[in-house]
Amino acid sequence: MKKLDRTLSVVILIAYAVLWVISWIMAYNSVPEGVITAMAITRTVVLCLMYVVVLYNALGWTDNWILRIVFIGLALFLIASAIAIRVPEVYDYLFAKNNIPLMM
Repeated sequence: MKKLDRTLSVVILIAYAVLWVISWIMAYNSVPEGVITAMAITRTVVLCLMYVVVLYNALGWTDNWILRIVFIGLALFLIASAIAIRVPEVYDYLFAKNNIPLMM
């Protein structure tokens, strides 16, 4: 299982880095709005996958069921927060109107 943990971590980390590099390249070129939105959604999906991999590793770290519940709750909160940024009404209310900084 350790090999699977390491492989998943490497794949997700490289995928996320590649998506950021592509986003930087897109910033200096003329790109349609749909491509920018698709890239943002893809980065969000990969970020959520990263949270799942980290959760998987955290659950293997302890046998304490209370800590496992805490880890699951934290991961679900982070995943919900990452997805909420992509919902226009939530973004406008939480982040644009109240000046809450984005963590991406």
